[in-house]
Amino acid sequence: MTETVTYKVEMSLTGRLTQLPDSQRIFGALIYLYAERYSSELATLLVSKIREGELYFSLSNMLPRDYLPLPQTYLLDSLSGQPSDQSDRKKDKRIYKEIKKRSFMKLAEIYKTIENSNQADYLYPFSCIESSQQIHAAIDSLRYDMPGLDPNVYSVPEVNVVEVLDEGKKEIVTEFSFYLCVDKCEESGEFWNALMHAQESRRRFFLGARASQGFNTFVVNRIQSVEFGESGQQPNTYLNLGMLLPQEINFNLSSLKLFTSERRPYDSAGGWDKEFSGQFISFIDAGSIVFVKEALKTAGCSIQSPFNSRDIVFGNAFLLPINIDRRKQHDAPSTS
Repeated sequence: MTETVTYKVEMSLTGRLTQLPDSQRIFGALIYLYAERYSSELATLLVSKIREGELYFSLSNMLPRDYLPLPQTYLLDSLSGQPSDQSDRKKDKRIYKEIKKRSFMKLAEIYKTIENSNQADYLYPFSCIESSQQIHAAIDSLRYDMPGLDPNVYSVPEVNVVEVLDEGKKEIVTEFSFYLCVDKCEESGEFWNALMHAQESRRRFFLGARASQGFNTFVVNRIQSVEFGESGQQPNTYLNLGMLLPQEINFNLSSLKLFTSERRPYDSAGGWDKEFSGQFISFIDAGSIVFVKEALKTAGCSIQSPFNSRDIVFGNAFLLPINIDRRKQHDAPSTS
């Protein structure tokens, strides 16, 4: 089996954010970068290889730098299986809220939470996403050259990714990173060169809507090769860091959270085709614990887009080895 290489790509947010980019959004941006650097024909061939499984290529979502998604579903499943009386239920409710607040934690804190979820409310730092609105005003009298028109005031939804350092002490996060794992081959070297060129030229990546208004734009700060090794005594257990379309995983042992979205054809000139009857697809969301059946490379897959034969729905999420004995928990006697 071909060896893989893993890169951690660190990026800075240059403006505001409407949505934290997921692995599919990042995949589209990287393929665009590859086509720009080499050619559209080579990019099309690369996408075809990924869809057919001839080239392993996995990506994580964009994450607050040095943070990982907390496996909330796994922790809440563990919590719900414990016997409890009235006082325990109040405590469980408090712990439930504390776990739900913590979207991202550092790996050491994630392990502490897994070992004892009751101490979740004492563990800092963590990171979470807060929603807000940004007010905009369009001067329609100038736009349409019609004096007397009132300004058009509207709001744009945005999010702030914050790092909670301690109780009541927050800082807005502007430094992010994502992980890319790819077979060691000619294409992986080309991606490295393309990303290095993007870093040196301070090329901007548009990873979301309203980029023309300064939203969702990132630049590359640093690219480094990283290794994570195996997941201790459970080599088949992984923390999902992206949007995963499952292929060969053990659903009974995994602890999964689903994310469902609607898909419609998109045209760069006309936007989303609102007349088209959309289709829905579900992914395994980041933060899920995935128990792989055989090999990491066959855990996820990418499929052909139902709207354009040249495009794919990217579902090869980056899976991080994690030391959780899911089989021991699965075999434990039920306490409910």
